[in-house]
Amino acid sequence: MIVALRLVTLLLLLGAEASPQQWPPKRDVPAGPADTLYYNGKIITMWDERPVVESMTVSSGRVLDVGTTQIVGRKTGPRTRQVNLQGKTVLPGLIDSHVHPIKAALAEADGEIPVLRSFEAVRRHIQAQPAGEGLIFVPKVYSTRLRERRYPDRWEIDEYAGERPVMLDNGYAAVLNSAALALAGISAGTPDPTNGKLLRNSAREPTGLIIGARQLVAPLLEARTYSHGQMVSALAAMQSAYSMAGLTSVIDRSQTAAGFRAYQELWQQGKLQVRTSVTRVVNAERPVEQVLREIEGIGAVTGHGDEMFRVGALKVVLDGGILLGTAYMRAPYGQNTQVYGFEDADYRGELRIRPGDLEQIVTLAADLGWQMTAHTTGGGSTDVLLAAYEAVNRKVPITDRRFTLTHANFLSGDAIRRAAALGVVADMQPAWYHFDGPALARVLGPDRMGTLQPYRSIIDAGVVVAGGSDHMIKFDARESVNPFDPFLGMWIAVTRTTADGSVHNPEQRITREEALRMWTLNAAYLTFEEDVKGSLEPGKYADFVVVDRDILTCAEQELRDTRVLATMLGGREVYSTARRAVPE
Repeated sequence: MIVALRLVTLLLLLGAEASPQQWPPKRDVPAGPADTLYYNGKIITMWDERPVVESMTVSSGRVLDVGTTQIVGRKTGPRTRQVNLQGKTVLPGLIDSHVHPIKAALAEADGEIPVLRSFEAVRRHIQAQPAGEGLIFVPKVYSTRLRERRYPDRWEIDEYAGERPVMLDNGYAAVLNSAALALAGISAGTPDPTNGKLLRNSAREPTGLIIGARQLVAPLLEARTYSHGQMVSALAAMQSAYSMAGLTSVIDRSQTAAGFRAYQELWQQGKLQVRTSVTRVVNAERPVEQVLREIEGIGAVTGHGDEMFRVGALKVVLDGGILLGTAYMRAPYGQNTQVYGFEDADYRGELRIRPGDLEQIVTLAADLGWQMTAHTTGGGSTDVLLAAYEAVNRKVPITDRRFTLTHANFLSGDAIRRAAALGVVADMQPAWYHFDGPALARVLGPDRMGTLQPYRSIIDAGVVVAGGSDHMIKFDARESVNPFDPFLGMWIAVTRTTADGSVHNPEQRITREEALRMWTLNAAYLTFEEDVKGSLEPGKYADFVVVDRDILTCAEQELRDTRVLATMLGGREVYSTARRAVPE
């Protein structure tokens, strides 16, 4: 009965006409002759056998060969198109291991959201909203990125908005003005939550800041729903933006059934232009029996799909956010928490799932065939997740299942060793280090900052770490929260430079080749697809990008300024700064 249910669910999820391809997918070297010959370039293949070549042939959407023009040209024919790269650099198609495309696009459904780096910018944005009675919702406002290094309180926002309700939100904390507090039914008499903080002044009046405790703001969030059509349109628009940034594949790190349906429609229409592994998120902040029943009923598990759209990992959210003071740490945050808006020397953050329940969830995921991951931003939650993985591994071996640490910002030496022993992989985002390192250093001190995104130690230990953005808001690759420009991410990992120019733990710098691997082969490894993408080798997908400079030899500071000239997916142009992919 369960097998039948899973089959029905799979057909509904992927379309009745779908025939899921081999899993994991395997390379398939075409016979030739070549459809296209690309020559006179610097092609960085990420293939150890031929790391840099001048020419490449493509046939039927796959790489036919790479090497010298003389050798690869042997498989050309009279109909082979020849493209002179004119010395341009070619890279394998880039892969972002952590994006939220539908939410990012819908965030600007009511208009563009500016970059908010000060109270003044927040004020201007609020006062620019059209007149009306509805809630002014401002997403992803982080105190660590505001010039004032704190949140505005309810009374300050009242000055900006008058009588209109305003909610500054970032998913794990929110600030409400007086009208929004009233709309949510929050007052001085509201009991203190057990799963977060309702901040109050000396008179016990709520200041407007709510850390965790999402149930308190649920009445304001429930009205912010979008139709299926809006989700499909948002996804299509954001995929185009990803192509412009050189991304040929992404991992969508958090989708419910509604999000899967949006992907399904775009997939059935043949309009997906970015290969996507979609993570299925489950709300585990409920009785564990309910969570297990939901997981049992999902049906299709990791790997189902085709080369454009696959079911990825199963995900739960284990703690809050390090930018909000709700990440679950190994020790209390301490005395320097003004940026978070609270003073509580014993507070460690929020562990949102009991360890025993987490072990049951991971066990079921392993039994059903899921790849498992969890949002863990604090060191304490990462340790809890690794303990659950270890416990499950003793019952159901997972060392070849590529169970994942998502975020895992604070990896101690012990945590890295445990991950390596389990074959656990890491999905990490250098943008958190760059933008928030200066504020976090004031809170956490040098010892804990020493474990913030230690890429050199992770790679040296043999743990596969992929590079991503955690893109959440806006279409612009450089101005988004967080920027999904992969070259900015690489530059951060290579230089460890933060937004204020400071450098923390320079010994954790990595090479440019290692950084490029994070956005190519390593990211492909996270989705079991390293045999078909992540490098330019015979038989792999002809996914590649043409860029305006040699990222391996240009001045280090210029790495972040790299621009994409063309993006090719399966040998087909999906983006170009000119009418054609590259000059002929």
